[in-house]
Amino acid sequence: MARAVMPKAENQIDLFAWAEELEQERTRIADINEERAARRGFLVFATDPDISPDEPGYREVFATEARTPNQAVAKVRPIVEGRRLRAYLATGRYREELADAHWVA
Repeated sequence: MARAVMPKAENQIDLFAWAEELEQERTRIADINEERAARRGFLVFATDPDISPDEPGYREVFATEARTPNQAVAKVRPIVEGRRLRAYLATGRYREELADAHWVA
């Protein structure tokens, strides 16, 4: 049985062009990820250790944008002195709390 011979020029990949495309894609993805990181939304929960968890006012929720959870906590700390603070991504586990959160710029 005779084998069909395919011309090599049509089926070969230009490795230099492919490597350049990959590098451009990596750069594009890095830029997108950097932009997303700068715009992350956080929910900061402020709980009062002096109040029982069943009483009103025990927990307040604040929403803010920051690069890291620590920066989000730092924005809220001056507003709620003496409370314990925890930060979570607004798109995560507590996302339904975003509707009732107080906005902090």
